[in-house]
Amino acid sequence: MKMKKYIALGITLSFILSCGVACERTPVLKVANWAEYIDGGDANSPMIAEFEDWYFKQTGKKIRVEYCTAPDNESLYSMLKMGDSFDLVCPSEYMIMKLAKEGYIQKLPASFFDESVETNYYIQYVSPYIDSTFSTNYIDGEKTDSWKEYSAGYMWGTTGFVYNPELVDENDVKSWDIFTNKKYAHKITAKNNIRDTYFVGLAMLYEDELLQLKAEYEKGNIPLAVYQAQLTEIMNDTKESTMNAVKKKLMSITDNLYGFETDEGKNDTIAGKITVNYQWSGDGVYVMDYAEGADEENPVANPITLNYAIPESVSNLWFDGWTLTKDCSDVEAATMFINFLSRPDNVVRNMEFIGYTSCIAGPKSEADEYYNYIYENYVEEYYSAEEDDETAVDYDLSYFFGEGYVLSTPAEQLKRQLFAQYPTMETLAHCVAMRPFEGAANTRANMMWSDITFL
Repeated sequence: MKMKKYIALGITLSFILSCGVACERTPVLKVANWAEYIDGGDANSPMIAEFEDWYFKQTGKKIRVEYCTAPDNESLYSMLKMGDSFDLVCPSEYMIMKLAKEGYIQKLPASFFDESVETNYYIQYVSPYIDSTFSTNYIDGEKTDSWKEYSAGYMWGTTGFVYNPELVDENDVKSWDIFTNKKYAHKITAKNNIRDTYFVGLAMLYEDELLQLKAEYEKGNIPLAVYQAQLTEIMNDTKESTMNAVKKKLMSITDNLYGFETDEGKNDTIAGKITVNYQWSGDGVYVMDYAEGADEENPVANPITLNYAIPESVSNLWFDGWTLTKDCSDVEAATMFINFLSRPDNVVRNMEFIGYTSCIAGPKSEADEYYNYIYENYVEEYYSAEEDDETAVDYDLSYFFGEGYVLSTPAEQLKRQLFAQYPTMETLAHCVAMRPFEGAANTRANMMWSDITFL
């Protein structure tokens, strides 16, 4: 497998909001995103300058992008609540739901979904899987106001375990009980935020029930839609009794942890300080790449091969999506920014830089100049097997790219970067999205987190 061409990313995210500075009276598009989440990583990204040039060529009008980065969803929410002004923001799925419910973001205009507009790259090229998921998930419990109406998918993935297969039993990473497994005492990490870690607690609490439910689905006794609806309900249970039980589960893992982390776990895994890192799939790809020596300019002292696994009972399906704020001053420029990032050549550049997986699959028509661009220049480039590879296996990607997309890949990729970036449809069946904490549940969650982290 060829190594990706992205440069070494900064391991530690800035916890201070950073933004470009206005220098002239050119109209400004204010964009808030996560650190290291665009080609170049920050306000000096070459892609931002290229967008400004492209926008001028398309419209005859100048625009300057003021690009800011925030450390996490909760910080972004606080900034919007305190009155910080942005036009376009890129929150995760549960925060998109929260912001929509509270009126901080607006629906995308009908013009954004017009496939007859040549430069509406997003709606033309979004993966059928992503489009279906966004269309059938809703801001509230009722079947009104879908994710698709409010957000355009940017990156997506799962959560799972990055682990050293020489030191970790592969059966252990199939279960959430690995967090209390003494074989990995002080060699495993959890996420330093209440939302991701509450999901872990729920998964531990209900693992037996979830496995029984999965068995019924696999026997054909439960339709997929019903199965996923039940998973979603279980994994978003915030009743007081449930939260008390989850708190006990989470308090039971603290002595076994190396620690709670947000970004440091990547470095610690590469250095071999920990052997199991609970991780977002995109960061998992980064860790696997660099642990085996992908960065020739900054080589690791002792290259190691790491794998990625998703527990068998359930895991988190997450999305980051572009949304227009309620006070967006230039909807045309904001939607054109989304479309520019959705153009296949820019999609590949972003994925190579950050290691995460775009929601864009590419055009379906052979007449389109970008036909097969992402599949050929990214998926095949990095994950296809050599002709003489006797381990090669077929990997079905038709759910994401369309009918007939089956990749011949080295067998090791069933447990490594390819699986992390494009999990099988069978795996995705037991992955569900998180919803936001609301009302009293949010207060209880914050108090619980305070108790756990101050142990």
